[in-house]
Amino acid sequence: MRATIADIAKEAGVSKATVSRVLNERVEGVGPETRLRVKAVMDRLDFEPCGVARGLATGKSLSVGLVVPDIADPFFPLLIRGIEDALRSEGYGLFLCDSGLDIAKEKDHVRMLLEKRVDGVILNSTLSDCDCQLDLLERRSLPYVLLDRPIEARPSAAGVYTDNRGGARMAAEFLLGGGARRLLFVNGPAGLSVSKSRRAGVEDACRGRGLSPSALLHGEGDYSVESGERAVEALLGPPGATRGAFRLPFDAIFAANDRMAIGAMRSLRRRGIGVPESVEVVGFDDVEAAHLVEPPLTTIAQGAFAMGRESALLLLRLIAGARPRKRTIVIEPSLVIRGTTRPR
Repeated sequence: MRATIADIAKEAGVSKATVSRVLNERVEGVGPETRLRVKAVMDRLDFEPCGVARGLATGKSLSVGLVVPDIADPFFPLLIRGIEDALRSEGYGLFLCDSGLDIAKEKDHVRMLLEKRVDGVILNSTLSDCDCQLDLLERRSLPYVLLDRPIEARPSAAGVYTDNRGGARMAAEFLLGGGARRLLFVNGPAGLSVSKSRRAGVEDACRGRGLSPSALLHGEGDYSVESGERAVEALLGPPGATRGAFRLPFDAIFAANDRMAIGAMRSLRRRGIGVPESVEVVGFDDVEAAHLVEPPLTTIAQGAFAMGRESALLLLRLIAGARPRKRTIVIEPSLVIRGTTRPR
C-alpha cells in the first residue's frame, strides 16, 4: 500500500504540515534535524509525492509545454532530450505537441497547454512572421521561450538559437576554400528566419572570397530528403543529360539541413556522380543519420542537446520570477568533417 503524508508524519513524530514543508523545500518552521528525520522516513517507506498535491501547495502544475513543427525531423529527439534533462532535475514534466507545420494547429496546441495550466511554454514555431500564438500566452502572463526559430515581430522575446548565419558562413567558406567555384545552396523555405540567416551567411562567405552572391546557384526545399533530391534534379535535367561530355553546373553543394543534403547525395548517386570526387556536399544539423550514410556526411553541428537544455533552464528561471539579464542565448555551431568532402 502506498505511503501517505499522514504515514510519514506519524512515523517521524511530526505534523502533516511539517511533512508538507519538507516536501516543498520550505525552510521556515522546520529545523535541520527534523528535516533529515522526515526525509529518512520518506526513503524508508519508499514515499512518492503526489505531483497534483505539490502543485496545489506551490501554486504550480510542475509541467511545461513544448511545441515543435515536425516531430518526424531527426533534429528534434536530441533537442527534446536536452529539455527533459533540465526539467527532470527540477521535478517538472513535459507535454510534447507536434504542430505538423500548421500554424492553426500550433495555435490550438497553445490553447490546450493553457487549459492544462502548464507553468510555461517552449515554442519552436512553424512560421517566423506570425506571433498570434504569443498573444495567447501574453494575455495569460505565461512565461515562454522561443527555440531554434526567432519570430521576427518579437525580437526581444526570450529565446535560444544557433548562430545560423555563422554556421552557414563556416560551411560555405570550407567548400569555397577547398576550391569550389560553382556552389549550389539548397535552402529551406524562404520566409523562415533561419533560412534568411543561413542565406546571409553563405553570401558573406562568397563576398569574403571575392565572388558575387549573384553567382550562387539556389535551390529551395522544405527540409525533407525528397526536396533535396528535387533541387539537384532540377539542375541536372533528364537522366540521360549527365552522360558523355556533360559539365556539371555545380562542384559543391551546401544544404541547409542534413536531410536535404542526404537527398542531394541520393540524386547524385543515381546519376553515377561521385561524392566527394566530383561534388562535395555539406549539411547542417548533425543528426544521427549524418554519420550513417555512405560516405558519412560533413555537416554543421548545431548542438541540439545544449539548445534544448538551455531553453528549459531559461524558462525555469522565468517561471521562478527571475528577470535574466541575458534573454537571448546563442549556441555556437561547429564544423564536423566526414567523408563527403575531400581532405584539405
